[in-house]
Amino acid sequence: MTQNIMKRDANLIGRRVARLRNQQNLTQNMLVARVEVLNFFGISRDVLSNIELQRYVATDKHVYFLAKALKVGIAELFPP
Repeated sequence: MTQNIMKRDANLIGRRVARLRNQQNLTQNMLVARVEVLNFFGISRDVLSNIELQRYVATDKHVYFLAKALKVGIAELFPP
């Protein structure tokens, strides 16, 4: 049971990333493409999906490049 709880709460940024992506009318593939343009290839659509669903631990690189691709400050990815 503990593993399932951890899987559903693997990061703090997932819900904010999904919300910001939707506000910008971006698909997951479009956001991944923006990240790739920034020369970071450590995220696929599946990884992004799992970050958004809070099933995947977001690394510092994920946080940095997702913020840049969404054109927001890193702090905006974290809940208040």
